Amino acid sequence: MTEFAPRINIFCGNLGSGKTEIAINYAVSLYEKGKQVGLVDIDVVNPYFRSRIVRDNMKQRGIDVICPAGELAAADVPALPPSIFKVLQNPEITGVFDVGGDDIGAVVLGRFKPYFQEGLYNLYFVVNTSRPFTGDVNGIINYLKSIEEASRLKVTAFVNNSNLGFQTDIDTVLEGQEKLKEAAAKTGIPLAFTASLKHLVPSLESKLDVPVFPLEIYMVPPWQVV
Repeated sequence: MTEFAPRINIFCGNLGSGKTEIAINYAVSLYEKGKQVGLVDIDVVNPYFRSRIVRDNMKQRGIDVICPAGELAAADVPALPPSIFKVLQNPEITGVFDVGGDDIGAVVLGRFKPYFQEGLYNLYFVVNTSRPFTGDVNGIINYLKSIEEASRLKVTAFVNNSNLGFQTDIDTVLEGQEKLKEAAAKTGIPLAFTASLKHLVPSLESKLDVPVFPLEIYMVPPWQVV
C-alpha cells in the first residue's frame, strides 16, 4: 500500500473503526521507506484514541506529529497549529491525516479542501463491521455519504479493519471483508487493503485478494493492560 502512497493520505472512520491505529502504522511504514512524514492529528472527537498520545514515541522515530500544543492538546476543539500548513504546502513531506471519528470530525477536514486536489490524495474510509452503524452494507454506505458531505471530499478507497480488539480472529476479518467487497461493488469505490494484527497476517494473506497491512498496537486504552 505505502509503496504507491500519494503525498496526502487521509484516514477517517466512525468511533471504534481503528483509523487512528492505522494512521499511525501507515506513517511509520512510510518513514521506514525513507519518506519525510508529517502525522497530522485533527481528531476532535475521541480524547482517548488520538495520534497525539504517541507524539513522543513518534518523535523518537523521526516522525513529526502535528497537533495542538500545551493545554489544547487534550481539548475537543479544532485548534490546529500553523505547522499543519507545512505538511499541506511542502512537496517534500508526505502527510498522514488522522481525522475525527464521524461527520462532525470530518467538518474540520473540509476547512482544508483547497489543498486536497483530486488525484493527489487518498481519503481512506476505515470500516470495522463489528461496530455499530457500520455492521452491514447499508450502514457502511450511509456513513460513507455522511463523511463525504461533511468533509466536501470524495472517499477514494475502503479499508477493512473489522476487529474485536485483541479477541479478533480470522473469521471476524473475513466476515468484514465480504461486507466491504459488497459495499465496494455498490459504490464503485475500491477496497484498498485489509488491516490486521500481525499474528493473523500469514493466515489472512492466503485467503484475501487485497494486500494485508500488519498492525503494531500503539493505542492501548488507559483502563486496559496488555
